[in-house]
This record gives sequence, C-alpha cells and structure tokens, in this order.
Amino acid sequence: MEAQKYKMHSLEQLVNRFRSPDDKIKELEELISQVRSEACECYGGRGAINVKSRENFEKILLLDGCFIIERLRKSNRLIRSNTEGLILTNAMIPIWYHDLFLMENQIPWFVLERLYERTRVSEQDKPLVELAIDVFSWIFSYDKLQIQTDYLANVKINHILDLAWHYLGSSSETGSTDFKLNRHNIPSATRLREAGVKFRRSVEPRRILDIRFNNIEGVLEIPSLLIHPTTESIFRNLISFEQCYRFRHAKVTCYAKLLNGLVDTPGDVDLLSIKDIFNNWLHPEDVSDFLNKLHNGTNMNRLYYAQLCLDVRSYCQRWWPKWRAFYIHNYFTKPWAIIAQVYAITVLVFTILQIIFK
Repeated sequence: MEAQKYKMHSLEQLVNRFRSPDDKIKELEELISQVRSEACECYGGRGAINVKSRENFEKILLLDGCFIIERLRKSNRLIRSNTEGLILTNAMIPIWYHDLFLMENQIPWFVLERLYERTRVSEQDKPLVELAIDVFSWIFSYDKLQIQTDYLANVKINHILDLAWHYLGSSSETGSTDFKLNRHNIPSATRLREAGVKFRRSVEPRRILDIRFNNIEGVLEIPSLLIHPTTESIFRNLISFEQCYRFRHAKVTCYAKLLNGLVDTPGDVDLLSIKDIFNNWLHPEDVSDFLNKLHNGTNMNRLYYAQLCLDVRSYCQRWWPKWRAFYIHNYFTKPWAIIAQVYAITVLVFTILQIIFK
C-alpha cells in the first residue's frame, strides 16, 4: 500500500504541472485504453496476464508508467510532496533501483514513451531514452559516460531492462565460440598481482564491460564499477533477461564470469577497491560472495573475454614480470626496506668498482 501511495503521488505531481490536472488525467487514461491491447501482447497475449479486469490492467500501466517517468525526471534529487508530505528518502532510492530492473515489473517501452510525450511541459525536455541513460550512467559507475544515442535509433527497445542491456553491451566485440573453459578462466586479482600484472582504472570513461589488457606493459585496464546494495539484484535481472533470449548475446553473463574469476576472496575485493576499480559500499565478504555465485547455472553462446583471458594467462607465464613483482612487493613496500635495498645496492656497486680498479 505504501508503494501505491508513492505512485499516486507521482501521478499527481505529474499532472499538476498542467493547467487542468483532471483533463490531463482523462487524457492519459484514454491513451492507456488505446494501447492496452498492444501492451497485452508484450506480456504473451491477453490470456497471459493475471489481472482481475481490463480496468485494473490499465491502472497498472498508468500508475507504474507515470511513476517511472517521474522518477527518471527527478532522480537526481529528493522529492517532497506539499500536499501529502511524502518523501522519497535516500534509503528508498535503492529500492526504486531494485524495482526498476525487476523483469516482472517491466512496462512496455512504447507505453512509457507515449506517456512521456503527453506529459512533456517543454519541447526542450530530453528524450526519454536520454533520461534513462543518464540514470544508468551513475547506477553502474561514478564515471560519467557520454553515450551517443544514435546507435539506438535502429534498435527496438522492449522495456527499461532491455535499454540497460543495450547501454552496457553495445560493444562490437564478437567473442569466441571455443568453450574449453580451462583456457578461458582468469586468475584472481591477488594471483595476477603476484604474477606481475598491474591493475588500472580506465583513464577515459568507458562502458563497464569494456575491459582491456595491454600485453606489452602487463596492464589490465578495467572501468570503474559502483557496488551498492542493489547491484546484485540489477545484475541478476540483466543476466536472467539474457538467458531468456536464446539468440541474445550473453555479454553481461560473460562479465559476471570474469568478475567471478578476478574475485576469489575478500582480499581481491580490497585490492580492486584500492585501485579505484571497485567503488564499494558493501562489506568485502558480501561482494566476493555474490560475485562468486552471480553467473551460476547460466549458459553462454559466446565467450566475450576469451582472447583477453588467454593474453593474461600467457603474460603470467613470463618469468621477468613475476620476479619483478615479487621483488617490489617484498622489498619496496616499506621505508626501512627501501633504505636497506639502496644500501645493499650501493655497497655492491662500490665493491664491484673496487675490484675493477684494484
């Protein structure tokens, strides 16, 4: 019931921007009535929807649709109602994220777009797709990513979860169909550091799935990932969405598999947090626990990080990076150890010079 109050409040806020709120509500109700049949088809047909009546289904579309639109419009600040005193607090924002990405909560995108067009106050308002992408850009990372929405022009968007999938997985990488899993597993972050691999947060903002490895310098460059209380739920719904479509590329699932390899223990979470790759709001044990289970029971039609994993494993076989990392980690991490090493090297140099010029 509390959720219904917020939805009703959002609808009231939305229509109160117009001269005649009652007329605007009637207009929106007529719109929903017109698109009801088409919306039913998005849920598997009229008989597949478990609703008591046509009016109930239309009410769901209207309230949920307007609630989503209002939240997208004002997601960057708290909302207070002067009439009912309802407040969307910081504690409730993660709950909204959770509900926004739930597969069973999805509203057809075309319904959202038509509601949005009928409730625009100014022609200067951003398109709905840009509003949604603005929200995605700081749900997944603090790095503000400038997304060109042109590539979405020829893409049929089914709902917000579908849009989020396109936002994350628009890379042109085709991946590998070689499923010899032992070849494509990546060692944990701690083991990679011991082997001489260096971790770096992406210099320029990139999609979180755009992970790269510099085989010459031994640098694994990973875009920043924001980990908050609803991150697990969001990724589980994205992965479930991929798994429901046989011919949809499982890029998010592959990303989850890669993170599972990188994070074996809470120590790996701490290491990636120190490198600013994880912006972590949770306890390291909770993060390692959910990342280790995130892709369990899933299927992948391609392995999108296959070549990256092969390159990393090949680099780990080299002796020089491994010994260099061992020496630096054990002898150059504390001031007294550095002084001792400098002293030892100085003595060695003078000893050699003394032998040469004796």
